[in-house]
Amino acid sequence: MISLNEILLITPELFIVGFSLIILLSDLIFGSKFRSSDIASLGILASLIITILLFSGVIKINDISSISILNIISVDKYSLLLKIVVLLLSLSISTVGKEVISDTLKLRSEFWTLFMISLAGMMMLTSVTEMITAWVALELTSLPLIGMLSLNKKRYSLEISFKYLILSATSSAIILMGISQLYGLSGSTFFNDIMPLKDAFGGRFIFEDSTQLLIIFSLILIISGFSFKIASFPFFTWVPDVYQGSPSLVTLYLSVVSKIAGFSILIRFLFESVNIEVYSNISLFIAIISSISMFYGNIMALRQNDLKRLFAYSTIAHAGYILIGIASLQVNDASFSGINSTVFYLIAYGITNLTAFLSMISLSRYVDSYNMLDFKGLGSAQRYQSIIFSISLISLLGIPATVGFMGKAFIFSGAISNDYFWLASFGIINSLISAYYYMKVIKIIFVEKSDKPFPEITFPRLKVITTIGAILIIVLGLAPVALLSIVESALNTII
Repeated sequence: MISLNEILLITPELFIVGFSLIILLSDLIFGSKFRSSDIASLGILASLIITILLFSGVIKINDISSISILNIISVDKYSLLLKIVVLLLSLSISTVGKEVISDTLKLRSEFWTLFMISLAGMMMLTSVTEMITAWVALELTSLPLIGMLSLNKKRYSLEISFKYLILSATSSAIILMGISQLYGLSGSTFFNDIMPLKDAFGGRFIFEDSTQLLIIFSLILIISGFSFKIASFPFFTWVPDVYQGSPSLVTLYLSVVSKIAGFSILIRFLFESVNIEVYSNISLFIAIISSISMFYGNIMALRQNDLKRLFAYSTIAHAGYILIGIASLQVNDASFSGINSTVFYLIAYGITNLTAFLSMISLSRYVDSYNMLDFKGLGSAQRYQSIIFSISLISLLGIPATVGFMGKAFIFSGAISNDYFWLASFGIINSLISAYYYMKVIKIIFVEKSDKPFPEITFPRLKVITTIGAILIIVLGLAPVALLSIVESALNTII
């Protein structure tokens, strides 16, 4: 039986689901009188305010660090922090919805309804502590995205939505296979009950060696399945085509919000359920996934002229950078800095990629193209937005005085501290490779000239959101201590 206190703890998710229904009803009753994106923004804002009040302790319900709902959803500071990040990024997307949404998008109220349902699933992913519930939350996240991809009037929308569906179903099946094996071995689907950390008397691993091998295999299956959600090896082949063919809002949502939600559940699952002796074996597997993702993403990005495809390969590479932090986690003094740096980089990536993507969308409106060669001369014609775009690109590259640089510095130093020098070296090499295509975009915008006229149009909401993003990139790059302290405080509830 769920108590009133437990219902209050999931109020943010209830607001999101409730407003998804309001969007449909308002469209049915009032038609286009009210913009669906603004109703979505109102619901996300209400959910965000409640989440911030819970995180800050203004709304106090017993001990916020230890509350769970039916032992399947944990409302701790870790989940609340990542919910705040997910909601802030989603609010930014819905706020600019009016200016960004394409004329080729049909059934807009249905689009925003699916957006809100998917967002509710992503919020659940940050909190779940039980494997079946985690799988349900993953499906709640993925299935609406399939609908969002198919709502484009362009002919290839059904093709990319079908591709996403097939790979999503395959990854879900692989996750279920891993879950079923772990359940058969441990008799439980709860994260904390899957594998006891140490035997209380001998300090040895509880399971027999043959069982340990099966556990490692099960974890490899689960991590491989999660790679679809975080856009890393082996399930990353869908990313370029889906990013290029999707409406810009969906591409942005997949690139930023979906990735953060996917990593949030992966971090919690590994940290709460995995015995350190097992983790020392699977960390090499994660390091290999990280290396392949980085090299594949950056090398393939070198060939791209379409900016959407370039960002698709870039997001694969950044999944590899984040996996460096996850691979190098160990149970020692460095583990705290390791997990902190991973979450810090995750937040930094979200802010930077949101700013970069929105700036790119804004500039593309002046040339009606996402081909970087068509961006010639925009550095003079649209200097302000071009500068913001450049700031976000150098942050993705990892230039000093940006939050991207601090994130990579923390990730690489954590890897070196935990004897993954070779993996940190791969990260540095890949950052150097990425310099070519990021700087190439900046060169085309500012150095190369164009004689063609650009239309006189303005996008005030895009300008405000990207300005805030650029400020955060610089401020958090120069003074990351405040964000690090918040992250450390939140992570103390799961470490």
